[in-house]
Amino acid sequence: MKKIILYNLFFIALLIIVIELIFGYWFNENNFGIHMRKHRNQHEIYKVKIYDQNYRFVYRRNFYGFRGKEFTNLSKIKYVFLGGSTGNERFLPEELTIVGKLNSKLKNNNYKKIHIYNASVDGKTLRGHANDFKHWFTKLENFKPEYFIIYTGINDSVLGQDLKYDLTFGIKNYRKIVDYISNNSIFIELLNKIIWKYSNSVQIEYEINNSDNIYENNFNYINYVKAKKIHNVYELKNKYPILYQRYGERLNNITKQSYKFNSKIIFITQIKYNGLEDEKLFLLNEMTKKFSKKNNIKVIKLDEIYNGEINDFYDPVHTSEYGSNKISNIIFSELTKIIFP
Repeated sequence: MKKIILYNLFFIALLIIVIELIFGYWFNENNFGIHMRKHRNQHEIYKVKIYDQNYRFVYRRNFYGFRGKEFTNLSKIKYVFLGGSTGNERFLPEELTIVGKLNSKLKNNNYKKIHIYNASVDGKTLRGHANDFKHWFTKLENFKPEYFIIYTGINDSVLGQDLKYDLTFGIKNYRKIVDYISNNSIFIELLNKIIWKYSNSVQIEYEINNSDNIYENNFNYINYVKAKKIHNVYELKNKYPILYQRYGERLNNITKQSYKFNSKIIFITQIKYNGLEDEKLFLLNEMTKKFSKKNNIKVIKLDEIYNGEINDFYDPVHTSEYGSNKISNIIFSELTKIIFP
């Protein structure tokens, strides 16, 4: 009896191995290996309350790692949006994010053939995006975007940013093993699809109401005109020499990476809930604009156009539905001038 059980177990194990070798991604030249961590094949039900708005939605990252539904033809991707959590907007339904709103506006304004794919990943700086070019985008067959739209500034302004957010793999060995298996196993992929299809339970429940914390009675939005009177770029360069040098190197690096794909770049500067009070963010925005001008790269100067109001943000850096819609309006207007002059 024991022998029969052992034979059956051996046969099942052998069958699993054979199926994995045939249908899995273990020997695929472009498999993700240990890379991408948990940034692909995600399907999580979120229940979120931001101020007085309640949202229940599925947060999806597809097989290729982009936020949104599955698709198969990578050659159709011509416009890719890169950002950190401010571009990913995990706690908003996809259609209410900046990228989601942009796609709706494009569709409703006779640009139906244009679709922007969201490759934003929480915590990423320009260094992290450069890693994505090397370890993510190179794995995508027939991936030849015309434009990379890069929403940058906030994450790079944090001098002590932990390296882990910029890596495409987990540092610990057990994490590498788990990621390698989950990225290549056909059984795990099929099991996840079955779970996603029949599960209706909320994985993450979140309530956000920081209005009293960030919007005080004397709230003052520092727009670009005010910021220029407060901040001096020359003084800030000397005050933050490491930040200045580091960001300059990252701008050069990300540009070189995009050229390897024969793609163009459009930079978008950033703001916080109180505008440009943060002197490091102001400095990096100015560097982005100067670098873009010098290298003939288009830049959408959000920091010079956007005027913040109470409840546009639900924390110092992340926009609410209202803020995201305002930002998408500005980007849409500027984007059509660049791409469709």
